[in-house]
Amino acid sequence: MKKIYYLCILIPMLTFGQSQWKLAKDKEGIQIWVRDFKDSPYKEYKAITSVKTSLKGVVDELLEAPEYMENCKEGVSHLVKINNDKEYVFYARNEFPWPVKDRDVVSKLRIQKISKDKIKLYIDAAPEEVPVLKSTLRIRELSGHWLLEEHEGKVKITQQLYVNPEGSLPPFITNSLLVTGPFKTFSTLKGTLEDIDS
Repeated sequence: MKKIYYLCILIPMLTFGQSQWKLAKDKEGIQIWVRDFKDSPYKEYKAITSVKTSLKGVVDELLEAPEYMENCKEGVSHLVKINNDKEYVFYARNEFPWPVKDRDVVSKLRIQKISKDKIKLYIDAAPEEVPVLKSTLRIRELSGHWLLEEHEGKVKITQQLYVNPEGSLPPFITNSLLVTGPFKTFSTLKGTLEDIDS
């Protein structure tokens, strides 16, 4: 089953105040940072790790996903289409216990090769690419990127992402997922890449 690498979580934390990056977790070679995002009540996060692998290995893993279909599996990133060799459209859906509505998101991933050892993958919402499902709230504000930097046999992987989860959600949900979601996803990504390389 393909994990949602490009969108670590759908729900950032409601918070106020600080505008500088603040380290929220530093464990197992993974750092999670958070900060305020412009005038939004929702925060953005930045996750960072380094893996002994290649740029190609990371890009291949991020882009690998099953084909999108109706009633696709929850918690899995599905490839909707490839617009060209550098732009990919993905769909993901998260189910939540009642009374919280399920959320889904359609994202466009655009690849830019900055240099032979640096690649940036831009992430933006593309809500009109897939019809809205009944009883599911479509995420419409999402922006961020992956930055991959190769140096001496390792790739530094950074993901920075802002998401407006739409609707209203209990604080305990947003608070618990802001750090734990990206950390779990990066831990899985790191483990997968290290297994492939070994």
